[in-house]
Amino acid sequence: MIEIKKYSNRRLYNTETSSYITQEDIVALIKQGKQFKIKDVESKKDITSSILTQIVLERETTGTNLIPEEFLKQIILFYENDRSSEMFGFLNNVMNFADANKFFNNGFQNIMKFNPFDFQSYFNQNSNSKTQQETPPPDNNPEKDAEISKLADQIDQLKSEINKLNKEKVS
Repeated sequence: MIEIKKYSNRRLYNTETSSYITQEDIVALIKQGKQFKIKDVESKKDITSSILTQIVLERETTGTNLIPEEFLKQIILFYENDRSSEMFGFLNNVMNFADANKFFNNGFQNIMKFNPFDFQSYFNQNSNSKTQQETPPPDNNPEKDAEISKLADQIDQLKSEINKLNKEKVS
């Protein structure tokens, strides 16, 4: 993994090549599929996400807007309502579904399995890699649990009907 250091003068330093780099060089690393982390020299914090967000924002202001305004507002609301972990799960599910390589390698059955709102599944799959504080606290609301259970049953019923239709179509 390449370590990139960000200095207080906003310059980025690639420790692998021992040279200063630009945001465009980071884009090139992404295109090459290289793994990297960007760390702030003073705080020692991983700021990779912040730098990547800056790159996206610069592209948003110089060209075609890729991210709809309403979506950006929703992201802000998730931060404001302290539900950023749910947004992370949603975005991760969307990204995994949209990954063309995974989509074509795993086949079209992913369409039936995809549910970007399946946060519980996301947290269960990733609970081993997350710290306790990153896991959302359990919600002790019986009415909400009953509603979620009802919706899950409806989704299962729809999946079952779709599978039945697909089997009839193949026959």
